[in-house]
Amino acid sequence: MQWWRVLYRLPLGVVITAMCAAVPALVRLLSLGSVRWWGLASIHSCRLWGRGMTAILGVRIRCQGPLPTTPVFVVTANHLSYLDILVLGRTYPTLFVAKRSIRTWPLFGWIARGAGTLFVDRERAADVLRAGKAMTERLESGLPLTLFPEGRSTPGREVLPFMPSLLEPAARLRLPCHAVSLRYETPGIAPPPSTTVCWYDGAGFVGHYLRLMALPKIEAEVRFAPEAVVLADRKQLAIRLRDEVAAGFLPVRQEGG
Repeated sequence: MQWWRVLYRLPLGVVITAMCAAVPALVRLLSLGSVRWWGLASIHSCRLWGRGMTAILGVRIRCQGPLPTTPVFVVTANHLSYLDILVLGRTYPTLFVAKRSIRTWPLFGWIARGAGTLFVDRERAADVLRAGKAMTERLESGLPLTLFPEGRSTPGREVLPFMPSLLEPAARLRLPCHAVSLRYETPGIAPPPSTTVCWYDGAGFVGHYLRLMALPKIEAEVRFAPEAVVLADRKQLAIRLRDEVAAGFLPVRQEGG
């Protein structure tokens, strides 16, 4: 890792983040809070942000499988890092559902709020209920959503069981749900991506982000399951989607691997 990359990547990241966060905020003001118009502006800003940031960070994305084609859909993915939002946000149009703590992250929390991310505290049943209503409003307004049903990020050894609570709106509305398997690699770099790219267990965000910025390149693999899943039972939907993600999942390179 060469730290001189941070000297130009960091200010470029701040600039593009500020630009992409400003657009949906302005649209929200001008549209008097219209969920659909603000959501569409947020989706486009998120895609531009993802394209700009992945280019700055040297992320090469390889997609396999069919991308969603319907106007409204739900994507469920395994969760490895804050980088997941950049990679998926660039790959297809979507808003995100994320844990509440992301709101306070430097840089990422800023754009996440501006780009229409729906935050939820999974430890509080009342907040999960509130988030479910907000998800339903977005989906009924024609806005696709992406969520990480494992409930936390991992070092990429396996796919954890999916929590069904946030899949209730998708099940009730009988929407197509797509399973996505994520994996990262850092070719030619001795420290494994499980420590340099994956971010989990409450590790310090700023230090990890600076180390990630110093990496010369990152390969991101995005694997879509062959077919969307439509089920009316949220628990069965969670099991089926987790199985689909696990079927396409390849473990991330670990320490000593």
